[in-house]
Amino acid sequence: MIAGGVQRIPVEDIIYLRADQKYVTVLHSGGESLLEESLKSLEQRFSGRFLRIHRNALVARQRVIGLEKASDGRCCLRMEQTEERLEISRRHLAQVRRWLKSGRPH
Repeated sequence: MIAGGVQRIPVEDIIYLRADQKYVTVLHSGGESLLEESLKSLEQRFSGRFLRIHRNALVARQRVIGLEKASDGRCCLRMEQTEERLEISRRHLAQVRRWLKSGRPH
């Protein structure tokens, strides 16, 4: 459910989902939208399509370009269609690296 109304977003258009307070921001090919659904439920519903990189973020596996290290030492993901770099938490970094090294299956 989109905050303030209903909008259909094709799941293949989603770049990432990021939780903030009680909403989830969805960056997609057509822009940005807010959802009133938890990341956990979205992760379960679309199992395998998204990769957890932080307690507050899921990324679309097919939109990942690569990993880069920020000047402060944090690891971030580069994604298609955005200049924004998404931080990978230390807790999820090993899993993300394994996935990248495995040939990035969907």
